[in-house]
Amino acid sequence: MNRAELEERLLLLVDQQVITTHASDVTKLAFERLIDSLNVRELEQAEMLFTHLPTALSRIGNGESVEGPAPEIMSEIKTSPHFHLAEKQVIFIEGQWGKELPLEEKEYLYMHYTNVINLTVEGE
Repeated sequence: MNRAELEERLLLLVDQQVITTHASDVTKLAFERLIDSLNVRELEQAEMLFTHLPTALSRIGNGESVEGPAPEIMSEIKTSPHFHLAEKQVIFIEGQWGKELPLEEKEYLYMHYTNVINLTVEGE
């Protein structure tokens, strides 16, 4: 996924009122942050992450609750060599969003980020 593909996806979601403009803006910043952190121009298989992020932020903004991934999945994700970078990305998102995210949502983001970082860096 590159910047142009992200912009197109977010514009469609905003136009269809699936996500808020603020969620779209935070997602663009999060994408740029990850691109810069990995020193790449594109992210491998990042469509799910960068669709999940703005929809989750919009749901949270509307006061909807979320459920996290299974504890077994989180145990595996936390062993990834990329988990620490995923945590940093989520902290950045919270700063841009303006408040702390629910733990359940952070866990989903850790999972998606760890996967995208792994695929982009290691190609696996």
